[in-house]
Amino acid sequence: MKSKLLYYIISILLIPFGLLIFIALFPMLLAAISAPAAMLPLFVLICILIYIVCSFIFIEKGIKRNLPCKKSLKDWIKVNAYVSIFFVVLMLIQSFMIINNPNMVSEQLLADINAQQQNLPEQFTPAFMHKMLKFISYFMLINSLVIGFHIILTFKQLKIYQHLFSKD
Repeated sequence: MKSKLLYYIISILLIPFGLLIFIALFPMLLAAISAPAAMLPLFVLICILIYIVCSFIFIEKGIKRNLPCKKSLKDWIKVNAYVSIFFVVLMLIQSFMIINNPNMVSEQLLADINAQQQNLPEQFTPAFMHKMLKFISYFMLINSLVIGFHIILTFKQLKIYQHLFSKD
């Protein structure tokens, strides 16, 4: 009972993150059209969004209402969970690197922006960039930990409720 409640609470916490991803998809789509290198991050974000939606459908339909679910829902959850694990690992590594070396990263970011000959407003000082990178790093660290923990709980719940998934 406790694991179901915890799973539900964490799923609710993922909904705002899913909305942020949904909003970020539109500019990412435009970036992916102009630069094919942006296709991989776009694909990963789409997979995370699909994972969040499908796991929430599983919670609402299968766990809360005890209704049968299609086997394809389970497959969608699993496949997108594996891609989400890739995202979690990547974000954990990146967050730890930025948290441990924020000055080097913010200086490199400013140097890259200046190399592109884009004049930044006065407020974009190295101290501000350092503070912003630190905030984003902690935000992504927390989100990746929540998603990772949610994936672990999802696999456990899928095993517990495997009787809900039909063959079709």
